[in-house]
Amino acid sequence: MAITRLGGATAITGTIPQGNIANASLGAVTALPGAISTGSITKLQTQTASSSSTITFTSTYLTTTYKKYYLDYTNIVVSSDGGNISGRVSADNGSSYITSGYYYWRIISTSGTSNNTIASGGATNNSSLMMLGTGTGMGTAADESGSGRMTIFDPNSADSKLFISEGLHIGDNGQVVQQNIYQGLLTSTTINNIKISPNTGTIVSGIFTLYGVTT
Repeated sequence: MAITRLGGATAITGTIPQGNIANASLGAVTALPGAISTGSITKLQTQTASSSSTITFTSTYLTTTYKKYYLDYTNIVVSSDGGNISGRVSADNGSSYITSGYYYWRIISTSGTSNNTIASGGATNNSSLMMLGTGTGMGTAADESGSGRMTIFDPNSADSKLFISEGLHIGDNGQVVQQNIYQGLLTSTTINNIKISPNTGTIVSGIFTLYGVTT
């Protein structure tokens, strides 16, 4: 085994005999010059839906600490066949919610078409942030559910707020539905609250988790 100095770092080459691996000590590990840190992800809050009309993450968790957030939703089941879930953001921690002006571009593909056609479309004045079940609604038969993630980019920015919703669910006709939705809100106002709700009925079950991402 050879030890070679590379600038300010140490490179170790060669092999350690198998019988000595358990007792080998390499000491402190030094990153090579120019190495890039990948940041970290911190779980902030988890909420479990149970016939819930809304799920809300408040200013306690959406703060100036992070420039990016992940909102994961796992095994989501809604009460209305063909329904969907969506979000609305607030600048005053839920005293009021923004109900217009959401830009979006949506791409959907389902297993229900013979050639797996990809459909797309957009608008500039949607009433909410789409999450799961738009275009092709969510199914409510046994074992049907949906999961996905919304990325929230810098809700404290003085510029437009940007969001990406990625999701996969079983549709109301039994097909697998994949969707990517790119969304924006033209406002310089700080966003500090997001409320998720179904278009009708309730969110029967599912787990929502908010993460802060160090960039």
